[in-house]
Amino acid sequence: MYNLYNADNVEIMNQLSNDDDFAYKINLVYCDMLYESMDFEWVWYAMMLVGHGSIFIIQTDWHTVSEIDVFIKSHFVVTPLNHLVWKNEWGNHPKDRFHQCYDDILIYKINDIQDKKLPHKFYLDRIQVPKATTKTKLNPSGRETKTATAWIDDICLTTTSKERVKKADGHLVKWQKPLKLFDRIILPFTDENDLILDPFAGVGSLGLWCKINNRNYIGIEIDKDIFNLAKERIEGV
Repeated sequence: MYNLYNADNVEIMNQLSNDDDFAYKINLVYCDMLYESMDFEWVWYAMMLVGHGSIFIIQTDWHTVSEIDVFIKSHFVVTPLNHLVWKNEWGNHPKDRFHQCYDDILIYKINDIQDKKLPHKFYLDRIQVPKATTKTKLNPSGRETKTATAWIDDICLTTTSKERVKKADGHLVKWQKPLKLFDRIILPFTDENDLILDPFAGVGSLGLWCKINNRNYIGIEIDKDIFNLAKERIEGV
């Protein structure tokens, strides 16, 4: 199932929450929210759609990461699982301060009010990365891989990448996420046929990833031009 909506995310999530086919059946929510946005109304509607033990992922940056974490913990029963940091290469380089070239990714597990120890899916074997000490005396185990850390610096989407999507005027779409990022942050928490909600779909990177990896997908994008790019991109696979 691949549903992509060109509408306001609150409007669509409100409709889905009243549909028995979707309410409490979404396994994972990924919110690549607008940076510097302090409007968290969408969180309430997204929470209506997830079941206990589901995963809730929010990707933002230093402008809002503290506020969104406080909001989530104070309004919902969750267990914080990870605060990941993803290094990227876009943005201007100011001359009077350090370049803020990273995103914050907050991962929560949704809990039942009476039981905060609900299990969640997590497949450690899916986030193995090469060990720097392979074939040295510092690697007595002989293993060639290790579990990835919370600092993601080996995945990047450059301006020249073939994966980059361009608008009609030839300019690159801002804030596009690479498919490999979802191998790191979505793959270990989901199985095939799981249902994933993407209320800030953008150019449909997660939708494309879901189609390739046999996950069900609901995406919502309010910008019509970006929505059309996403639709064309996903349907082209």
